[in-house]
Parts: sequence; C-alpha cells; structure tokens
Amino acid sequence: MVDANLKIIEELKQVLNKIAGDKELRQLVISSAEAFSRNRKLTLQRLVGIIINLPKRSLSIEIREFFEVLTLGEYATKGAFCLQRSKLLPVFFQIWNQFLVDGFYKYYGDNVELWKGFRLLAVDGSLAYLINKKELADYFGTHENQHYPIPMARVMQTYDVLNKVIVKGGIYPIKQSEQKIIANQVEHLFENSLTLFDRAFASFELMYLMMSQEKPRHFVIRCKNNFNVEVSSFMKSEKSSEIVEVEAGKYAVRQLRKRGYRITPGTTIKVRMVKIKLSTGEIELLLTNLYNANTYTLKTLKYIYNLRWGIETCYGIQKNQLQMEQFSGHRAICIQQDFAANIFVTNLQSLIEKQCVESVNKANLRRKHKYKVNKNITWAALKNNIVKLFIKENTEEILRRLQNIFEQHLEPIRPNRKYERVAKTRRLRGKYQTLTNYKRAI
Repeated sequence: MVDANLKIIEELKQVLNKIAGDKELRQLVISSAEAFSRNRKLTLQRLVGIIINLPKRSLSIEIREFFEVLTLGEYATKGAFCLQRSKLLPVFFQIWNQFLVDGFYKYYGDNVELWKGFRLLAVDGSLAYLINKKELADYFGTHENQHYPIPMARVMQTYDVLNKVIVKGGIYPIKQSEQKIIANQVEHLFENSLTLFDRAFASFELMYLMMSQEKPRHFVIRCKNNFNVEVSSFMKSEKSSEIVEVEAGKYAVRQLRKRGYRITPGTTIKVRMVKIKLSTGEIELLLTNLYNANTYTLKTLKYIYNLRWGIETCYGIQKNQLQMEQFSGHRAICIQQDFAANIFVTNLQSLIEKQCVESVNKANLRRKHKYKVNKNITWAALKNNIVKLFIKENTEEILRRLQNIFEQHLEPIRPNRKYERVAKTRRLRGKYQTLTNYKRAI
C-alpha cells in the first residue's frame, strides 16, 4: 500500500508543479492570464497547500503556522492570501482529486475491492449551511423558514462504498435537484459500476438513462410503495421478486425529450422489483436491472443495498469531524474551493489508512473486539503534515510517520449497536455547540 500511495502522491505533486510552471496549463485553473506568473510569497503550490490544510481557525494564525511548518523564514498576510485565492478556480481541486481517484484504481490494482466484478457506488445528496452573506444567498440560494431565509447549498457525492473513496463530488445552488444533478452525470459512471440510490432518486428518467448508455449502467434504487401502478400491484401480491415492463409517464417523456431521446408515453423499460424485509418488519422495495434471480438473490440485494449507508457515514465524518460547513472565506469561490479541498483530503486520509490494514488485522487477532483506526485523530495527524507531503521531498518518510500515528490510535468496533434516529433542530444562536459523538481535532 505504501508503494502505491507513493506513486499516487508523486503523480499529484507532478501535476501541481506542472500546472504551476506551465503557462498554458495554468490558464485552465486561474481567473486572470497573469495570475501566479511572478515569484511571490504565495506561489500556486503554497496557496494550494494552505487550502488543503483545511484552515478552520483564524486565517492569520493558519497562514503563519503554514509558513512556520515549512520553515520558510517569511510570512504572507491574510489580505494577500484572500487576494491570491480569488485567482485560483475551484476546478483545480476537482481535477487534482480526479488524478487521485484515477491513481488509486490504477496503482492499487488487485487490491481494489469489487463486488461480483462491480465497482459498488452510492450516490446521495445533502445540504450545507452557508454564511449569511448576500453574495452567497444570491449565488447558492436560500431555504425559507418561518423566520427568515437561510443561505444553503446542495451537496452531491458519488462514493465507492467498498474502497471508501469519493469518486466525484460537487456543491451546487440549492434549487438544483439531486435527480437532475445525477442525471447529468450518468454517462460518467464507470462502465463496470453498480450504483445504489435511495428513494429520493427513483424515477423513470434516471432508470432509462442508466439503461440507455452504450454500455448500460447497473443500479439498485429504493422506491416508495406507491411509486407507480406496477409497484402498487406488486406490493399487493404475494411475490417477492418480479420482472415487469414499466411505462414512461408524461413528465419522464418531456424530460427525456429535452435530452434528445425520442420516446413516447408508450415507451417501456424492463425493471426487476424486489421486496426486502427489514429487521423492523418493514418491507423495503428495490428496483434494479440485475435480472438474474439466482445470481442476485434477495439476500445479496439486501446486503449490497445496506452498504449504501457508507455514504451517509462519509457525510457524517465530513460535516462533524472535518467541519465541512466551517468555511475559510465568505465568497462563493471560497466555498467551492473549501468543499473540493475537503473531498481531496478525505480521499487522501482513506489512502493512508489503507497502509494500516495489515497492522490493524494483526492487532485484532489478540483482542476481543475488532478494532479500526480512529478517524478523528487522523485529521489532527494530517494537519500540517499534508502540507509537507506535497511541498517537501521526503514523501515516504512523511507517509510512514503518518501511518505510525494512525496505528497508535485504534478504537473498538462494537457489533450490533443500534440507536433510534432522533431528529434534532439546528441551533441558530450561540457560537459553539458541544456534541457527544466527537471532539474537534482540527
């Protein structure tokens, strides 16, 4: 794992340095032609380093600490940082993360986990509370409550649940629906992917798009019991699995025609409907294009759909431990930079954690419970060290030092723990909140 991670990080460093040194490449990720063309204190590499260091405290403190960690003997001001960051487009971090993801699948080879030959993906959205600034409200939109409008953004991610890698992520205006965002991304899903969706995504349009690619994409979607006529009829029957022809409704026809598909209200797709019984006794209904009932049994479909919870856990880590909504700037470009950097750091932590698998497995042999790396501690370990990974030369030494810290902080996995989900209202007043499930590490 160390060798693979070394190759990935060296490749990421090369990409960063090449963009910084090549004027034509640099034009793709900057807002003005002359940006980063002169040798300043805040070079492109240093600016990127500060942003991926996830500055959550006062910017003046974060910037000074950055320069002290690198022993540069000089400092930049907060004003200079804010001016320079406005010249770097958020697309840089998206491209950089794509290189990280591609590098993972390339260099990990046979160590990439698959399920029956599929890359098991989960897609889900969330909301992000924003700073109450007019620019943000105008760009991202607001959510109305009984008191006043609150600036909020729509967040969407595609997550490899077996390998714990965020394949793609974005932050959008709140008026953009989750269904439309993923519909625009269907063709970019891996050809050998099996994508898991919750019931907010169930639609004829999405299923048609998944099945109409040059190489059809596979899916498992949860839906409501009254999703359509076929589903309602199936729920009343004694059958646990059935393949039916689902007919397009008028809305689906309109939406698909906008995308250039020639369909009519009589157009149908073949879908398998499956009933899954939960531990609570509730019947969960899944729609899929995995038609073979012998290969994809009710038990296996229940198992893989349960893995979709991994993306919920990932959001929990990003929002709670990585403080996703604690942004380092008050402008839309800052929000987008911070969000994309958050995804990059989340993926990098996951790669370094993979270096610890062998050591953790050995520790589990002599313990009552299975143990795992304490993620919250790892963020504190990454703080400042992540800067050294991409700016210093001793990459392997830093990686092994981080691995050693990760392995020293393990926590038990307590089986069969279940807690009732309690809906909590967000406290709108007061600067700080104390939560029981974590303590801040960055």
